[in-house]
Amino acid sequence: MKNVLLFSLLLLAGLIFVFSTSHAQVPQAPLSNIEGNAQSITSKLKAALSLTEAQQPKILNTVTNFLQQRASILSLNNSNQKAYDTKLKSFQNGLQRKLKTILTPEQFTGFLELKPVNNDMTNVLSQLYY
Repeated sequence: MKNVLLFSLLLLAGLIFVFSTSHAQVPQAPLSNIEGNAQSITSKLKAALSLTEAQQPKILNTVTNFLQQRASILSLNNSNQKAYDTKLKSFQNGLQRKLKTILTPEQFTGFLELKPVNNDMTNVLSQLYY
């Protein structure tokens, strides 16, 4: 009986530890690897928009800069939501202005159509829209 109780307590403690560790890492994950995420986003855009060889490094640079800007204001998301939303919207507008100069009109329309319905952490493109 003592062994079953001890085993149950250890199992419960382990589950609590695993849950708290994984839960604590979730909010940080999307912007923890800016270069990797920028590469992944560029790869998805390359396939979806048929980016040319000349467009790819420009898109990568633009996306990297945007993700760096977004990471710089991430702390505001918890402390001052209104300021965060305002700055994020400004960064997103800047991103779209830059993309309009790199992409053809058809590609830019396609880019806008790639917006996920909601902020899906499994879809790396969500980082551009949310």
